[in-house]
Order: sequence, then structure tokens, then C-alpha cells
Amino acid sequence: MMRNFVFLLFVFSAGLGLSGFEAARAHSASTAWLHTSVSNRVARVDVQMPLRDLDDVLGLDADNDGLLTWGELRRRTKDVERMVRAGLRLVAGSEVLPWEFAGLQVAERLDTPCAALRLTAAIPDGTGPLVLEYDLLFDRDPLHRCLVGGMVTTVLSPDQRRVELRPVGGDLATGPARMSLGTFVREGMHHIWTGYDHLAFLLVLLLPAVLLRTPEGWRGVPDLKGALGAVLKVVTAFTLAHSLTLGLAAFDVVRLPPRWVEATIAASIVVAAVLAWVESRNSDAAVRRSWMTAFGFGLIHGFGFAGVLGELGLGREGLAGPLFGFNLGVELGQLVCVAVFLPVAFLMRGTWVYRRLAWPAGTMVVVVAAGGWFVERTFDMAFMPF
Repeated sequence: MMRNFVFLLFVFSAGLGLSGFEAARAHSASTAWLHTSVSNRVARVDVQMPLRDLDDVLGLDADNDGLLTWGELRRRTKDVERMVRAGLRLVAGSEVLPWEFAGLQVAERLDTPCAALRLTAAIPDGTGPLVLEYDLLFDRDPLHRCLVGGMVTTVLSPDQRRVELRPVGGDLATGPARMSLGTFVREGMHHIWTGYDHLAFLLVLLLPAVLLRTPEGWRGVPDLKGALGAVLKVVTAFTLAHSLTLGLAAFDVVRLPPRWVEATIAASIVVAAVLAWVESRNSDAAVRRSWMTAFGFGLIHGFGFAGVLGELGLGREGLAGPLFGFNLGVELGQLVCVAVFLPVAFLMRGTWVYRRLAWPAGTMVVVVAAGGWFVERTFDMAFMPF
């Protein structure tokens, strides 16, 4: 009966995810997009930034009714341009090239309304490599990222705020997109460490890994080897599942609406936590089946990971390297979390605090948090602190 209820809860939750209004706030950190190109010695940069971020900085919602209209945005066009001009610079040698703006429009990225601006700059004769310097929104959100495509493929962050646009041949013409493998490995690690929903899901599956059900009740596993085996099953199953759907989504073989994916990820965490709670009260099924739970829900989480790569605008021929690097970073970040969690859990496994407090209470905290994320993502609300 309980399993049927949980299954219906998941289906209902996934259905509600289809009715969301905006891309999730709790899962995705603030993101902007740049596309760079050069033609006839004119550099062009197309910029897209979420309207919610601009509103946070500039207070665009004049009547403070929670709804940003086109009229409110258009009246602040000059303020938006000043902000972009101050935070985005094109440098040739020691000279900052002046921007020309081609108006302000509204676009959509990952179901998120964005302000779209086109900037152009004339490149003087004899100019060597150009450098694009980006310093927007980092002071407001240290987790902010800017995805750069076109002449160069990379991710800008507080630790990497500039990118060099090299001449191709003897002229400044748009060349093949380039990328740094290390950049995408770091971003994969950043994504898992700041993806509190993914970490919460992993925590629910790992908590019972150091426990065994006996006739006398739950007891700690006798050695670290047994706990490590259970953890490796969970991590491997989650890795295989999300790698599969990450690849399918990144290569555009399967595409799902981001709002559905994000709401369903939150719902999956609620379901996994409820299953762990119910089954742990009756048998060791929670431990034995945790790898199956990890694989099943890992398929959904993979679509969430794919959002970053999908928005870089890479062709299939240029996607293999970033996909490998990002996925490797996710796995390395995940293993670091396991390496921190497992020794502590193993040392505490035999205590009343772990069996009766840390495990049950931790699971319930995850249920509450994931429920909050689900409400946020489904009804376009923002009340969770993380």
C-alpha cells in the first residue's frame, strides 16, 4: 500500500512539474550567456542575462507587484546598457574598445526570461589578440557563471573572468570553437558541490550504507569494506544512470522541458527519502535496494546536468570533450563528498545518535527541503534559503 502511494505521489509530482512557470531557482545558480564572433574587423557579442538577476540589481519592477513587464524593462534600457558596459569590456592591447548597442530585447533560456543585447565594436588595424573581460553579477552571486560560445567555448567564473579571442590565421575571423578540458572538469565539480538537491539525494541513499538490519535491530556494519561496497554500488548506479541521460540530452537525442526536469528532480528526492524512511522501519531493503533507487532516479538527474552543456550552443562534433570533462568533474566532486561522508558515518555507525537521530532526522530534513524545492519549481516561488 505504501509503495503504491509513493508511486502515485511521484507520478502526480511529475505531472505538476509540467505546469511550472519558470526554470528552477534552487537547482540552477545564476547564469548568463555570451556568444562571440568577428567579421570584417567588427567584433560582435550577444549577451543574455536572466531578468530576475537584472531586477535584483537594478530594481526594474517599478510598481513592485512581482511582475516585470516589457514597459518596465524598456524604460530602464539605458541603465541596463550602463551596467553591461561597466561589466563587459573588449580589450585590444591596452585599449578598451567602445561598444555600440543594438537595442534591448527579451529572449528565453532554459525556460527563463532573459534580457538580450547585441554589442558590436570596431577593431582597429594591426590589432593582436582580443581579450574579453567579464565582471557582471559576481559581486551579487559568487556562484554566478557565464557560458561563452562562438569563437571560444568556456565558462567564466569569479576565478576566471577573462577569455582571449585569438586571431585565426592572419585575420580576425571566426574560427572553430575551442575549449579547455580542465574548465569543464572544474565546472562539473562546482555543479555537484553547489547542487544541494543532488547532494541531498545522494545523502539519503548513503545514510543506511553503514548499517545492517539484525533480529535485534539496526547495527553498524562490522568493517569498512562492507560499507564501502554498499557505497560503491550506489555511486556506480547513479553515475551510470545520469551519464546515460546526460549524453542523450547533450546530443539532443532526448529533450525534456527544463521545468519538468527540475520539478521532477525535487519530487524524486522526496520519494527516495520517503522510501528510505518506510523501508528502513521494516527490513534491510533500504540498503539492498538503494543502488536500484539511485539508478532509477539518476536517469532523471542526468537531464538536469545536461542543461549547462546544452546552452553552450556546441555542435555535436564539438560536444564530446566538454561532455567528458563535465561528467568527469561531476564524478570527482561526488567522490570527494563520499570520501568526506563515509569515514564519519562509519565511526558513528554504532552510536544511538546515528541510528536513532542522524539517520531518521537527516532523512526527514531532506523530505522537507526537497518538498520546498518542488513547490518553488512548480509554482515559481522563491522562499528556500538554498
